Amino acid sequence: MHLDPFHLQSFLAVAETLHFTSAAQSQGVSQSTISQHVSRLEEQLGTRLLARSTKSVRLTEDGMALIGLARQLLQCEDSILSRFRQDAPRGTIRLGVTEDLLLTRFPEILGTFRASHPLLQITMTVGLSACLARLLEQGELDVWCGMRRTTETRGQKLWTEDMRWYAPADADFPAEQSIPLVTFPDGSVTRRLAIETLNRSGRAWHLAFTSGSLGALLAAVRAGYGVTPQPAFLRNVEHLCHCAPGLLPEMPQVEFIASTRHQTAQGPEALLIRTLCLHIPRLQPDHLPL
Repeated sequence: MHLDPFHLQSFLAVAETLHFTSAAQSQGVSQSTISQHVSRLEEQLGTRLLARSTKSVRLTEDGMALIGLARQLLQCEDSILSRFRQDAPRGTIRLGVTEDLLLTRFPEILGTFRASHPLLQITMTVGLSACLARLLEQGELDVWCGMRRTTETRGQKLWTEDMRWYAPADADFPAEQSIPLVTFPDGSVTRRLAIETLNRSGRAWHLAFTSGSLGALLAAVRAGYGVTPQPAFLRNVEHLCHCAPGLLPEMPQVEFIASTRHQTAQGPEALLIRTLCLHIPRLQPDHLPL
């Protein structure tokens, strides 16, 4: 018995989205094809991988167990094909990423990319978006991934993200109180958005803690220094509380992007960006210990 890699790809697409229509769109096939692939896989393995109802799809215990095994098998196949293809991409990608992305499954997606393209090396620099953009302009990076305002146009949008205020547990900010900000240094997107949002609402604020390290900012919030503006996906970070709706003014959304030195990504950089776009549904884990 041999497992069809296309059946495994269809299963993983459903496992990542828990939605047959979205899985079909991501794979470029019909919904009925995805359903047939999954059914055939279940027949071959002799077990239910997905529990389906008219309203929802969820993974069974065997389905959850198959996810890692299926990814390993597909990565091995990609590695073999890449290794012996004469036109396999080679070289080094100098990648810059913001620290918040390292608290998602971004590193796992990079692992998937590296396994599929073993002759490509990736060196990584972690920093603030503004710093990474400068390094790209100076020719010291090939790609950087991070945050931009929705009004900006540089780079290729990966997804749109809500912003949240994170504060010490049970924090309260009366209207007459100056808001203690815990932020990145001047020039960061989140700092500018937070200050602009507070200024528009007429709320007083002051800088209580500044650091270029996201880990330091979150530690300062837990220690009671103040409130920090960060992406909504950090809501799953352990022991980090976000403010209740209405406690502070709502911030505008941001966009996470991949930016290259060229107007249109080329070569290995284009391969990397396509991989990131393909795996966007995998980015956010359910729980983030920190």
